[in-house]
Amino acid sequence: MVGGPDTDHVFQVDVDGLAPGRRYWYRFQQPHGETSPTGAFKTLPADPDHLRFAVVSCAKYNAGFFNGYARIAERDDLDFVLHLGDYIYEASQKPPASQTPGADIGRPFEPFHECKTLDDYRIRYAQYRGDPDTQAMHQAHALLMTMDDHELADGAWRGGSDEHNPERDGPWADRRAAAFQAMREWLPARLPDPAQPDRVFRTVGFGGLADLFLIDTRSRRDQPVAGPWMDDPGRSQLGTEQRQWLFSGLDESRATWRILANSSVLSHTWAPGINEELRPHLRALKLIAADGSPDPDQWDGYPVEREQLLSHLEDRDGVVLSGDIHVAMALQLEYPNRPGDALAAEFVTCSLTSQNLDDKGGWGYRASESLEAEREMMELLPNIRYVDMDSHGYMVVDVTRERVRVEWWFVDTVLERTKGQRLGAAFEVKAGLNQSVLPVT
Repeated sequence: MVGGPDTDHVFQVDVDGLAPGRRYWYRFQQPHGETSPTGAFKTLPADPDHLRFAVVSCAKYNAGFFNGYARIAERDDLDFVLHLGDYIYEASQKPPASQTPGADIGRPFEPFHECKTLDDYRIRYAQYRGDPDTQAMHQAHALLMTMDDHELADGAWRGGSDEHNPERDGPWADRRAAAFQAMREWLPARLPDPAQPDRVFRTVGFGGLADLFLIDTRSRRDQPVAGPWMDDPGRSQLGTEQRQWLFSGLDESRATWRILANSSVLSHTWAPGINEELRPHLRALKLIAADGSPDPDQWDGYPVEREQLLSHLEDRDGVVLSGDIHVAMALQLEYPNRPGDALAAEFVTCSLTSQNLDDKGGWGYRASESLEAEREMMELLPNIRYVDMDSHGYMVVDVTRERVRVEWWFVDTVLERTKGQRLGAAFEVKAGLNQSVLPVT
């Protein structure tokens, strides 16, 4: 057991000897007798024929209540929860113009300012972990996670971030180390490599059914830059070490399904000929750059490495699970230079609370502006099989040897605590060489 002032008084217990695929209960007791609530989790199954888990992303505390976490906590049909990042937001309550302000719902950030020091990040994690819906989710299910940028800073990359100013904020390396330390303290997990506390990427195997590759598309990447230099073959979203690990793992996997847990959308979110009415909506969601070109922050900004990654999914049953953009989407990944030829499936979860199109536009849920933007985007990019730019919630991924099915569950609102949710859509991809993304009726 580890704990004390050096770890923000957070205690971590590494328990071994547990049986696979079994539910366990646990609690903590202080020496003077105070006892914690009882938590529960399932150990991962060793060689299952069936796997079912929730997928979440983008939990902005001051933008809404975590009703999606509460609904996940109530489910008894999940093996675990997969978090694709932005577990916290480091932002200030009064952010710069490049960021979206929170909602007026009485949930201000703590600390009020942007997180830059170890104490700042620790306070922000403590605020998140003090939320009753966050607590309920953690008490009900084990969590597997990767990271996005806001665990560090908005637009983070290997050497900095969009808003980080070394003269004002200090060295990036110090801030990065502080953010990783707080994350490791408050989100305990076995380190993939104890010698690398900032290593996030790892593989979780489920016997012959699936290999889950959790990747980090933020902390090791080259700086996102717009323009023709995006095509430089030396630019990397993964970094050399992670790229070699991922490509080798995909090639060597003998599981039926290769599942990629990926924060940054892999599919194209840009195409030539975007009309003037659609452009501001796609810019608001960071699906395109400010000038209407490909957004350098997504995989569109690293096209050479993306094609290399896609080549390692060829002739395999591959599913990509993505977050970050606050949009629910089902996409057909296609072979480069072979439009319409299905290569793999990509499913993008909506945000838990972070502002999406109707929030940013201010025109109301499922208003005509959003519906028209969705229709035009599907016409622009025919590889999109489904899109919802307004809803908040989570995905449920159901895996068998025959198919992977994905459901989008949407909550009624995030502006107050409510219990309502609905099944928004369901799509699936079947095992075999034809990796077509099909709706479930």
